Amino acid sequence: MSSVPHVEQRQRVLFYLPMITNWWFVHIVEPLIRRTAERHEVHVLAPAPWRGTGLGPEELGRCTDLSEVHWYIMDGADHPSTRTAPEDAEGLIDFVRSLAPDLVLCRTADHETVRHFPGTVRLLMEGRYEPFAPPPRWLQLAERPHDHGLLASIDAKHAARLRAMITPAWDRLQKSLAPAPGEREALFARFGIPADRPVLLLPLECETDDNFFAMHRLVTRPNSSLVRELSARIGDRFTLVASNHPLNDAHVDAASLIETVNACDNVVLLPPRIGMLPATLAMARHADGMMVGDSKTFALAAFFGVPMQRETRFATGAWLAPYPAMAPFLADIAAGTVRRPDPEQARLWFAQYLLNDAIDPLDAGDDVLAHAARPVDPDRWEAALARLEQTLPELFAAEAQPSG
Repeated sequence: MSSVPHVEQRQRVLFYLPMITNWWFVHIVEPLIRRTAERHEVHVLAPAPWRGTGLGPEELGRCTDLSEVHWYIMDGADHPSTRTAPEDAEGLIDFVRSLAPDLVLCRTADHETVRHFPGTVRLLMEGRYEPFAPPPRWLQLAERPHDHGLLASIDAKHAARLRAMITPAWDRLQKSLAPAPGEREALFARFGIPADRPVLLLPLECETDDNFFAMHRLVTRPNSSLVRELSARIGDRFTLVASNHPLNDAHVDAASLIETVNACDNVVLLPPRIGMLPATLAMARHADGMMVGDSKTFALAAFFGVPMQRETRFATGAWLAPYPAMAPFLADIAAGTVRRPDPEQARLWFAQYLLNDAIDPLDAGDDVLAHAARPVDPDRWEAALARLEQTLPELFAAEAQPSG
């Protein structure tokens, strides 16, 4: 694979990590620290462990060989507050200013405090979106946590190039995920979903203790309470089909959610998977609308052209045609006049995400500093496409040629 140019000038890079989990550190941030430290001066600022986040003996023990990296562990009584709003924000900002970083890479839900840090400041955010679903270690840089579906300012020539580069994989994935004849009817019958009224898909968001991004939700109630409220609002006009977040399935007691669903005659809770597919993906193909909040499942609405309602504090790409409020969303679905994501813009956004924005921390040619310095860089697209072809070969393999 050809590599993209590195940022050659030596810089001072700060990793600020109040919301770092062990998985994120091992699979994403430690590899980034190691690669960055080969060329630049690296500082790491993180709190002591609390609620599954922070750096402790296990994480630090993995890095004893990184003798030139500067480590700062916040272990005062107020260190838990760094996950949301630091009690001593001014002192924290002054300390970071004393380090004078050129670039700050943050894993934090508190994007307001870090805006006052010096240098270029970027959040480390998840970079895996279905249905393309590259490895979960992929990430992207952002200025705010959940600005979803925003298109970069690029000219028509570059936009056309991006679309063309992703088209073979896009077309193949659209074809492979197209529902088989009769699938909707069979699926609805299997889960007891009435066929005579529209289906609203609700991908439930993560409720684990280490997910401090939940502080930003407009809807702050537990998932079980949200389901109960939506059930009451839609009545017998729609069916609400909920899919649980994978981390909830693994780590959160579902008793309250199950009890709520059982008490509502217009709600269905899906199992984690339907056949070979994640449940949210499998049902998105048949949904009449999706309610996504800050969930990354907005990408499924984009890919399948599903109308989307999103209540959020953050920005949403206009091409997604999102409904900010529920009442007009439901009215338009019922009337058959509901707005849908623009399919060509969806293709462009996926191409931008996969070829321009996404970063693989294990790819030595994928320089996180270059991404921060050049948020849009056509010179890295070919290398990114080659990486994608290696990562998802089933989407790029040449069509079989007829024999004889």
